[in-house]
Amino acid sequence: GAMVSQDRFLIQNDSSSVPGFDATWWVPITFTTEALKNFKNTQPSHWMKAERSIILDDLSASRNQWVIFNVQETGYYRVNYDKTNWQLIIKQLNSADYKSISTINRGQLIDDALNLARAGRLNYSTALDVTSYLAHETEYIPWKSALTAMGYLDNMLHKYQGYDRFRVYILKLLDSVYREVGFKDSPGDPQLTVFTRIDILTWACTFGHDDCVRNAIRQFQSWRNTADPDKENPISPNLKSVVYCTAIRTGGQGEWDFAWERYLKTNVGTEKDLLLYALGCTRETWILSRYLEWATTENTGIRKQDTPRVFGAVAGNPIGQPLVFSFLRNYWPKLRK
Repeated sequence: GAMVSQDRFLIQNDSSSVPGFDATWWVPITFTTEALKNFKNTQPSHWMKAERSIILDDLSASRNQWVIFNVQETGYYRVNYDKTNWQLIIKQLNSADYKSISTINRGQLIDDALNLARAGRLNYSTALDVTSYLAHETEYIPWKSALTAMGYLDNMLHKYQGYDRFRVYILKLLDSVYREVGFKDSPGDPQLTVFTRIDILTWACTFGHDDCVRNAIRQFQSWRNTADPDKENPISPNLKSVVYCTAIRTGGQGEWDFAWERYLKTNVGTEKDLLLYALGCTRETWILSRYLEWATTENTGIRKQDTPRVFGAVAGNPIGQPLVFSFLRNYWPKLRK
């Protein structure tokens, strides 16, 4: 049997001050086991009737077989397990037969594990072990879960000495899905493949995946070489944000000035947005400072409604973050006017 208990989940684990924190809810319970592997049946087999905990006797799983709750993530709740069950799930995910856990539940396991770790309810080493199987995952949902949650880790770690190890780990996980989706958009691609490609390339290029960076630079260069770059752009619309940002990040003033020219000349709103964001990707601090200056000055070509976007773009760049902070501190009186 197994004991199932409920409590309220908060990402910031300071629960004492939250009104209604002790509330209990009616929770539909669905589960499947290593023996059954039935991810089709989403009808609740039990209900927690606003009880703190219940005992389930009829699990049909032995001690060394995993159980997964919340089949197809049909209930709006996260699930934490004891250490043994996490280890059994990790073992299944890292086997050749990882697809016997449904795609949605693979995504759920990653999302729950990383968010439980973030809230201090699960050891990070266990949560990261759950992600280790991604080295052979190619589906969109598990990757989307992983990259969204990893974004937080990336943010937290990029100032610390162990960051290179995190980067190498992510690149290792990305390698086979990168080869699977490739750098080129094809007209017949299923929509989920397109989404996967955008996310994977964004991370691969940001973390300096050689092939990704090379391709992005080459595509940006071929745009610069066209006779009339404002009329013809050979870069696939889906990949523009990755290509623009990577080329500007790895390039110098030439790349930045070219993109700035395009920003001033285009009157397509979405293109203006893409360029505005990409201009914040440069690693040149003087260019970033000038960009912030231009964003708060009349008649520089940046529309007033775009000022917050410029700040967002620069703040999203690890090198730009401290610049935005000190700029706001120094210019606050001017900006408030």
